[in-house]
Amino acid sequence: MNSVRALPTVVVAAVLMIFGIAVPANAEVPAAPGCRPQIADVVLPAEKVRSGAEATGTVRLDCAGPWPVRIVLASADASWVSVPPRLVVPAGETEAAFPIRTHQPDYIYGEFNVAITASLHGHEVSKPLGLLPGLKFLVVSPLISGDYVSVNIGLNGPAPAGGLTIDMKSDHEALRVEPITIPSSALGVAGRYGETDRIPEDAEVTVTASLPGQSISTVVTLKAWRYDADWSFTGPDTARGGGGVGLTLDLPEPIPHDGVEVTFTTDDEGVDVPSPRMLYEGTSGPITVRPFLHNDISGPVTVTAEMEGVGTRSHTFRVLPGLKSLEFPWELFPDQTFEGTLHLGTVTDEAVTVTLSSDVPSLRVPAEVTVPAGASSVVFTGTTVGPVPDWGDSATVTATLDGTSIVGHAYIRPPLQ
Repeated sequence: MNSVRALPTVVVAAVLMIFGIAVPANAEVPAAPGCRPQIADVVLPAEKVRSGAEATGTVRLDCAGPWPVRIVLASADASWVSVPPRLVVPAGETEAAFPIRTHQPDYIYGEFNVAITASLHGHEVSKPLGLLPGLKFLVVSPLISGDYVSVNIGLNGPAPAGGLTIDMKSDHEALRVEPITIPSSALGVAGRYGETDRIPEDAEVTVTASLPGQSISTVVTLKAWRYDADWSFTGPDTARGGGGVGLTLDLPEPIPHDGVEVTFTTDDEGVDVPSPRMLYEGTSGPITVRPFLHNDISGPVTVTAEMEGVGTRSHTFRVLPGLKSLEFPWELFPDQTFEGTLHLGTVTDEAVTVTLSSDVPSLRVPAEVTVPAGASSVVFTGTTVGPVPDWGDSATVTATLDGTSIVGHAYIRPPLQ
């Protein structure tokens, strides 16, 4: 029986060199003879780890072995900290990393450590892994879009002095959550920590709470908010500038869950639209809003109502020039004829008849004046009638046009003595 004993790699290499045969570049060159690796250290995270989080440890050898080194790992309490049972340090290497998983079988109060041990050739090295309370639960209450976000979140131990701030994120732009701070010594908090926008279709949203090295998530259904009734926004075909105009939101069905906000816009800067209007849950029927029209508008304008998350309705109407001012001479005397002027905000396309009235008998104005088409003012003749009091008389003249009005003031001096 013939047998060939394997020669050591170093000897083979020497023989090849003696006979002038080159050693291949990729030939395995083992570590220096006599190296029998032992565990030099077990390196764990310098900072304490949040229970429930993952971390990484490292085993270091005192020298590199010529073959893979198999190390036995163990946790002093696998219910809190688990590690793989074996770790292999590759040939020619002096260290290898291993994953650490932490758990939450109970609550943590005060200092808490779990030892991790690495064993090789009967030699053991143990190091303590410090644990801190970590995120234990995250609950987001059921939501209809437009609601505030109610969150219940807790730790498996009291928060440290100064509290603990948790980063919060959502994967949907319609749901926004803000960072949450758990006060010192508290196990958790519950309350409103975000808001949502109206959306037309249901959406599955993932909300994530994060601490350094640890995060937990929950999925919540963000339900659509719908108002499918055929609502409308109507008003008159024409309106006079210088006053308000009544526009009507008609809601044939009650507004659903938690109400909705309606905002108003216009295509003409001469229109002052109403402030946003909250339509509370259950609101239905006609609702009147009154944009104010400046007196210098002449032509069509559009006012739009937007119901949040539902849609828009618009009403277009023609605005006619409105009353602007009344002018009188600076001083009037009894039994005098004078000229006054009525101004509109802009040129009118058609003749406009305006009603005038005075609040004192000592000043008389015509009952009506007409601003002709193509003009923006008209001059009228009035008279003063004596006697007047020794201190004179103040008169207020009112001009009225299509439900709008303005006033002008005149002073009648007493006769010179």
